[in-house]
Amino acid sequence: MLRRCFGGYDLEQIDVAPTIAEILGIPFHVEGKPLKEILEYGKSCRNLILIIIDSFGYLSYLKSRRFFRNISKMGHDGRLYRCKSNADKTTPAIASILCGRKPKTHKIYRTGDVYGSHIKSILEKASEQDIKSAVVMEEEGALTFDGLIDIIKPMKDRKDMIEFDRITKEATIDVIREDYQFIVSHLRVIDKLGYTLKAIKCIDDKVLEIFKACKIGSLIMLCGDHPPHGSKECSVPLIVDKVI
Repeated sequence: MLRRCFGGYDLEQIDVAPTIAEILGIPFHVEGKPLKEILEYGKSCRNLILIIIDSFGYLSYLKSRRFFRNISKMGHDGRLYRCKSNADKTTPAIASILCGRKPKTHKIYRTGDVYGSHIKSILEKASEQDIKSAVVMEEEGALTFDGLIDIIKPMKDRKDMIEFDRITKEATIDVIREDYQFIVSHLRVIDKLGYTLKAIKCIDDKVLEIFKACKIGSLIMLCGDHPPHGSKECSVPLIVDKVI
């Protein structure tokens, strides 16, 4: 069960989708509220890449920040927020991030729940507004968007998470080069290997490569889906940076 978060955060995960919607000019009425500071920072951006990092806890990140050299620079050059996590598992957390509603509302606790849900994600709303949108994530999750958005890149699951994230990174760069305006990508190595130097370097390098592939004027958002399993954390980082 997710621990209660007693203040000390800047926004919640349910605020991410409405913030993206405002930046991209999409009507999207949800439980969350757009964060005005991010709207001001990203108001001139017309391309947006949301990278969801598995098990990316706020306090865990701060403790290891000196090893996240590239991601730390993004937070320094852009914005770093403490974001309240709305779930302690991947599927309901990503659902909250993408649909702007808490789990008790969206009721998506397992991947299969998506198929019985009437709630639309920000990706679907973007595609309906002719904003070219893509998702790059593990196969089971990506397939839930099949036929609903412009393109999906399903990544076959594998034991080697470093290889999984490498392939995910390459697929993300591919859709960036195909000029998709809104992209969601999911990197998973920290969830499997923990905050080891090997896992940190893997994530940090992949994020930098994606950042470098983006066109000038793009807005990059990094958000944890949930804190590390078994931790006492209740928040994740949200890092926002512009490509200039």
